[in-house]
Amino acid sequence: MLLRYAISGLTTLLLLAGCQRPATSITSAPTTAVAPDINLPRPDGSKLALSSLRGKYVLVDFWASWCGPCRQESPNLRKIYAQFHGRGLEIYSVSLDVNQARWHQAIAADALTWHHVSDLRGWQSVAARAYGVRSIPYSVLLDPEGRVLARNLRGRALGQKIAQYLPLD
Repeated sequence: MLLRYAISGLTTLLLLAGCQRPATSITSAPTTAVAPDINLPRPDGSKLALSSLRGKYVLVDFWASWCGPCRQESPNLRKIYAQFHGRGLEIYSVSLDVNQARWHQAIAADALTWHHVSDLRGWQSVAARAYGVRSIPYSVLLDPEGRVLARNLRGRALGQKIAQYLPLD
């Protein structure tokens, strides 16, 4: 009985911690005032540049279909998108998947209706490397000029930060 609780606790701890990048492939990019541009394929194969969303607040969301904490954040992202999209927020989700079918299935299953891109290179994704992503979920909030306003917020803290820039009245 005690072992079952210990395993359950470990599972909960792992889910709360996030999905970690393998230690052997950690790289980081220098931090700049303006976020690095990303130009990756969408699920339909056409490319979408992050810079094409300038003029709006953009939440860059790094995730993967296989990441439990990422999938648990999906309802919060749907709520945030519903609340703030009409006020000028876009979500640009970058998947660290390597399996295209699983990526597409997760988008559909979680009803994620915003912009999605992936080069299907997992932790070797050019976007993840450019942003120094070491664990997911990971988010970066950008202002309309593409400057970083906040990093790595989730849940209520993410909604509160966005509301500072796009008030709900």
